[in-house]
Amino acid sequence: MNRTAIVKAAATAALALIIGAASAQTGLQSYDVELVIFRNLSSNATNEDWSRGLGSTSQSTALGDEEESGGAAAESAPVATATETFPDMPAGKMKLGAIADQLKRSRGYQTLAHFGWTQPGFPRTEAHYMAIDSKVGAGSGLTGRVALSRGRYLHLTLDLVLQPPGSEERYVLRQTRRMRSNERHYIDHPKFGVIALITQSEG
Repeated sequence: MNRTAIVKAAATAALALIIGAASAQTGLQSYDVELVIFRNLSSNATNEDWSRGLGSTSQSTALGDEEESGGAAAESAPVATATETFPDMPAGKMKLGAIADQLKRSRGYQTLAHFGWTQPGFPRTEAHYMAIDSKVGAGSGLTGRVALSRGRYLHLTLDLVLQPPGSEERYVLRQTRRMRSNERHYIDHPKFGVIALITQSEG
């Protein structure tokens, strides 16, 4: 392991300890958040083409137009109180790997990112956003931010922009989705989509 990798691993471990300590001090439950973000390459493709293996916990909801997405399950975004960086989820805890692999094998989709992190479940009035730019490939054309907050339910807010390399077109997926722990959600857009899973972190 080179020096850069050692420093990165140490920083991630230290950040995880800080998040854990902060959660313990505030009494907030910590959550693992996992996302698979993919691009739709075929105008004829539908979510049924790949989502048959998702199981009964999956949800598929078609969202709005290319500029801003919304749907029956959407809710208002929380007011951001801070922007933070949270520790990466270890690869061994990832649960959406099979779905990500299925998308990679499909000719109709391009996997843009598959990543996860651990954070406290901040109240809706104290949401902390996290920029995803450092967690996606530099050439993906994907930027944006994500926030997890908690009220009676968990609320995942996505504010994502996709501008494919070499294209002048720009697509926005902006939505807050009400979720429960261990419930997979499919958040759709005509040009790209997100599969999300939130679970209580066991440390």
